[in-house]
Amino acid sequence: MSKHYVIALQFAMIGKKTSYSQGEIVSIHHSDDSAAFVKAGELNKKITRFGSRHFAAIECDELLKKGDIRLDLVEQWEKDEYDRSALYTMELVLRPEMTGEAIDDSKIADMLAGLKITISELRERYEDAARKSIAESLRIVQETAHHKARRQAAAVDLKKDRQEITFTFPAVRGIQATREYYVAQVPYGVLAKLFVFDEEDIVPAEFRAQRTLSTRRAQDISDYVLGNAEDYVLPALTASVSKEMAFEPIALPGASDRVGMLHIPLDATLLINDGQHRRKGIELAIAQNPVLKHETIAVTIYYDRGLERSQQMFADINARAVKPSSAINALYDRRNPFNTWVLDILDKLPEIKRRIDFENASPGAKSHKLWSLVSFKRFVTLFSGYTEKNIASLDEEKKAEFISVMTRFFSECKSHIPQWAAMIDGHVPASEVREQWVIGHAVWLEALGMYGKALLDRASAVAHVEWDKMARLSLVDPLKTSSQWAGRCVVLGKMQKTTDGVKSSAAKLMQFSNMSMSEDLISLSRKIDMAAGIQ
Repeated sequence: MSKHYVIALQFAMIGKKTSYSQGEIVSIHHSDDSAAFVKAGELNKKITRFGSRHFAAIECDELLKKGDIRLDLVEQWEKDEYDRSALYTMELVLRPEMTGEAIDDSKIADMLAGLKITISELRERYEDAARKSIAESLRIVQETAHHKARRQAAAVDLKKDRQEITFTFPAVRGIQATREYYVAQVPYGVLAKLFVFDEEDIVPAEFRAQRTLSTRRAQDISDYVLGNAEDYVLPALTASVSKEMAFEPIALPGASDRVGMLHIPLDATLLINDGQHRRKGIELAIAQNPVLKHETIAVTIYYDRGLERSQQMFADINARAVKPSSAINALYDRRNPFNTWVLDILDKLPEIKRRIDFENASPGAKSHKLWSLVSFKRFVTLFSGYTEKNIASLDEEKKAEFISVMTRFFSECKSHIPQWAAMIDGHVPASEVREQWVIGHAVWLEALGMYGKALLDRASAVAHVEWDKMARLSLVDPLKTSSQWAGRCVVLGKMQKTTDGVKSSAAKLMQFSNMSMSEDLISLSRKIDMAAGIQ
């Protein structure tokens, strides 16, 4: 591949300190020829002596270094420059004959004198090339005129076509995989009426372009929009149009004909490839609140090239979509009052908060975190009895009271549960905790939540909670190998998180504290003890 350089054509002095020898490589631009020409022009402007060029942009297959001296490249440039000037002079001689242009003969004479060549010599060496060059220029002019005429004719046809009925949307034009596509702004009212999806009872799965519509999911989206009318977000849909579309650019500086109006034939089918639940949810929302029909959603539109392509589009979009973890959803969804309360609790429990993984459904093997936000949410539910469904019944005073109680609860855990303080303070690595102990696992945290709820339920008021009961948690053996947890949260030497595992582990904690239990917990605990051979 040719590379581009700037070379000194003769000795040159720029300012008082910088000088270049004839043939010296001044700068290197490799694949950027335009940068080389600009650099040469800038250097020539700095030379105080006028009348001749001192620097030029050259092209060379060799890999040169800055400072190299190449007189042969100067000679080659001078030869090429002579040929260019001679060819241009010959074109001037031929233009009156080939194009009918009037050329000043004195100009041609001056150029011949400068080239030190006669007209006969000029014709012999350059006439054939000059004729070809002029012919190519005329061809380009003709083709440009023809293209302009075609554009004018197309504009007339387009204007006529506009007079026919079409769906028209403001849109931006783009290119993907060498094919044109559009991103249109579609009003909700139009979206619900025009864009369709395959019905399950009409079209079998193998002949559909997307999955079956879930009415429940669509209703959830509708409820979300209606419940957050001034603060909701719906991402773009993807659709295919069965007929050729027309795009009418709007003249905007810098838009390069990419912004305009998209015209879709009235008899075209507009099929949803991705976003059918959003489309149905919007339809349901409009039925409840007609004012929404004037709002818009972005729709990415492709020309429909058949069922197979539509099915592939659906697969490509969904196979590469990555669903965020339930933990990161809980962290970001501040519209959910239960999530907000849990995060408020953690703000008041900085030691616990430092050990919570806010991004993953469960901490990784090498993570320094102990529990995920999802596990802590489950702990809060078991401890308080409140969930996302009934949190609205808990007033702010009660929420603050629960936070105060939970703060005391974890303080008691740190004081009495063996190795809890070392685990929470990070003196024992989380990886080692997961490997050897039960107390750092989600199943044990949930069991602790059940234990805490039982402790609170024994008290008629917060002031009467029997915190001294927690002192007996000093009997806890945190090791996985302990018989205390066999068949409960540890099965065959491995942690096991099941409903019975949580309940039976909670029952064990209640036994330590001499707390009464429900018949179900007593029965479950007795069954596990019998299986383990404990009377």
